[in-house]
Amino acid sequence: MDRDGLPNLIIAGVNKSGTTSLFTFLSAHPEICASRKKETLYFLPLRYGATELPPIEEYRQHFRHCSGTRYVMEATPGYFYGGAAVARAISERLGDVRILVMLREPISRLFSYFRFKKSMLDLDPDLPLEEYIRLCESVPPGERNTRENNTYWGIEGGFYANYIDQWFEVFSTDHLRILFFEQFIGDPRSVLEGVCSWLGLESRGFVDTLAYTVENRAVAYRSRTLQRLALTLNWRGEEFWRSHPRIKRLLRRIYYALNEGRDRGGIPPDTRAYLEALYDPYNQRLSAALASRGYVDLPDWLVLD
Repeated sequence: MDRDGLPNLIIAGVNKSGTTSLFTFLSAHPEICASRKKETLYFLPLRYGATELPPIEEYRQHFRHCSGTRYVMEATPGYFYGGAAVARAISERLGDVRILVMLREPISRLFSYFRFKKSMLDLDPDLPLEEYIRLCESVPPGERNTRENNTYWGIEGGFYANYIDQWFEVFSTDHLRILFFEQFIGDPRSVLEGVCSWLGLESRGFVDTLAYTVENRAVAYRSRTLQRLALTLNWRGEEFWRSHPRIKRLLRRIYYALNEGRDRGGIPPDTRAYLEALYDPYNQRLSAALASRGYVDLPDWLVLD
């Protein structure tokens, strides 16, 4: 059913945790119709303190091509950080909707977000990770979850425990499913089979047709001019690329061959130790919150002593 053109399946979080790949794979299911643009951003203003949303007709336009499928889907991973305000609005406006949230070990997510912001030209390509962490922590806590400071959301974005209960207060475990990046990249087929089962969809055949490629990979670049051009073309042509994934994969391989730069290293041991101590209490809270809701197959970073 098309539910009058509105979605009943939303990938609501989190950034740099494989949501683009999840969206791309699920889009291939014959009973799922995806928005032409992955991120509609419709409910996102509520994350930043807005009290009103645009007319619902504007939202419906993202799904004008959908008809006759059991699920209509979009994916805006920033929704998760809107907490109760976004969760309540989704429930009130869409009714019987399923929510998927993908979580990733917070240190690796932070590093990926850091590299992503460099690739988006939001950060100096030579900025050290330690300096980026300092910049993130220099933003006053009350100002971190704002549009203006989104570039420095890297640290705060891993405090999942601050938001998870707010989503479970709105959505039952039948309507909210937590996935884990590590399990997804390790065995995407099994994770997709589990999602299909949860949605009441057939997975046989579907999972065999997929090209399990990595989508939205953050890479260093050599030429800033070429990177800016690529970003512009990707943004302006997203609907076309979504409709022609093979063309996009081919052009992406060519572009990486032309402009992919050298990675400037990983996370120094002392920095990792600092981040482990920083995230540990939040991971403990998250682990307890998930265990209380029946999650037993947790990734290693949530299996705590």
